[in-house]
This record gives sequence, C-alpha cells and structure tokens, in this order.
Amino acid sequence: MEQRACAACGNPAGDANLCDECVKDWAKRLAWLLKAGMPALRQIAYKQATTRERSPRHGNAAYAAPPVNEAAQALYSAVELHLQLAGGMLGVKPIGRDRHERPRTLRQWADIARLLLHRMRDLARLDTAGDLYADLIRLSEKVETATTRAGERRLVGVCPDCLHVVGDDGPVRTPIYAAHSVRYAVCPECGAWLDLQRVRLEYLRSAGLMHITRTQADAARWVRENTGVNVSGKDLANWRSRGKMPSTRRIDRHYWEWNIMELLACAQDRAGRDGDGV
Repeated sequence: MEQRACAACGNPAGDANLCDECVKDWAKRLAWLLKAGMPALRQIAYKQATTRERSPRHGNAAYAAPPVNEAAQALYSAVELHLQLAGGMLGVKPIGRDRHERPRTLRQWADIARLLLHRMRDLARLDTAGDLYADLIRLSEKVETATTRAGERRLVGVCPDCLHVVGDDGPVRTPIYAAHSVRYAVCPECGAWLDLQRVRLEYLRSAGLMHITRTQADAARWVRENTGVNVSGKDLANWRSRGKMPSTRRIDRHYWEWNIMELLACAQDRAGRDGDGV
C-alpha cells in the first residue's frame, strides 16, 4: 500500500494526505464549530450592541446601536463559505459556484458540518486536504478568539518562524495565545501552522526551564496548567514505575526533580489515550 506523508505534520498517513491524528483534530474542530463556535458567533453577530456613543448634537443622548456586529458577521460568512467549498469538493449536492467559479454546495453550514464529520476519510484523501485543514484551523482560531474571553486564553509561547525574522529591535517575538484544549494554531503574524506542544516546549527551553522540583501532586498540577491535559499524580507514578521517566529523581521523601520533556511526553500519552476513548 502506498505510504504518504501527512501534509500537515509530516507523519505517515497511509493512502490519505493527512494522518489519523490530524484528521482527529480536524473532526474535533468541526464538531466544536457545529456545537459551540458558530452558534456563539451567530449570537455575537446579530446581538443588539450596548456600547454607548456620544451624539454630536445631544451630549447625553446616544446613537442607536447597529443591530449587526459586522466583523463577527463577516467571520460567520467566511466559515460557512469554507464549509460550502469543502462540501463542493466532495460533490455534495446541490452544487453552485462562487465568484471564482469554484464548486460549492448550497447547503447551510450546520448541515454541511454534520455531513463532513461523517466523511472525514474522504476529506483526508483530497489533494487539497492539507490546505483545507490549515484553513479550518485559522478560521476556528478566529472564531474562538471572537467568542472567548481573553482571560480564558493562556500564553503558550512565541512563534518559532517569526523568530527567524530580525526587526529593528532584534528577532520578532510574536506571542501565541490559545485555550488549554487547543493543540494546533496559526500564527496571527506570519500564518505559520504551529504545534502548540512544541511551541510550549521551545518556550520553556529558551527560558532555561528544563527541570522543576515538585511533589508528585504539584507536578501533575503543573502539567495540567501548562498543557490542559488532565494528568494525575497516579499517572506520573505509573510512568516512573514503567521506566519512562529515567531523568526524574527523588530529592527527599516527598519532592522530585522532574524532567520537563518527560512530563510533556506523559501528557501527550494521556491525551492520546483520552482521544482514543472518545
């Protein structure tokens, strides 16, 4: 059987153009848009704004707020068009054409999203699968930003691609923010596709933080806060007993010196097992 490399991450993808892990993330993002992202964005797009502005003729009066949030409405339409184009590539009827003469299904976004979730294998085999996946990551990140309070997002690190660009003040350091549950993101500055776990690891390494001294419970809490993966102290103990944390050593009765890379590997293993159980 032909073995291809994943267009997104480079891992083996079998006879498809995306590997199973990236297809799983693609489906997760589609499901989130269907269940939460797009409904929330629609409420924002069509809400009655409460921001008050001064009237030039009546200082204490206010303009009637516009009934539509134009930025949110434009993003809402962009996501729907993306889904329609993806459906068009799969031949989902009825078929129309956009202004660039590309085939697009005429179905509504929610119907298309449900259909695409049942045809992820077909999507992964498209020649344009890598581009479609990257576009959905970019759009879902924008929807998440538009519908999520800033306090719910954390600093993951800085974009490694931007670091290669030297500005007037040295290397460009573009901060990358994301919710705990997000695995991939797109840099808002250069558009690079980012694996957030790698970005986080490089950020910690550049800060000189490769080991932490914690109790087992506190180390598990550190992993949860930095990766969003629900790792317990028992998970760490199991990993040590299986010999998968060779660099970790006991400092005294309760405290251990933990290797950051081994902690992140434990988190990745736990996230993979949780994902397989979905």
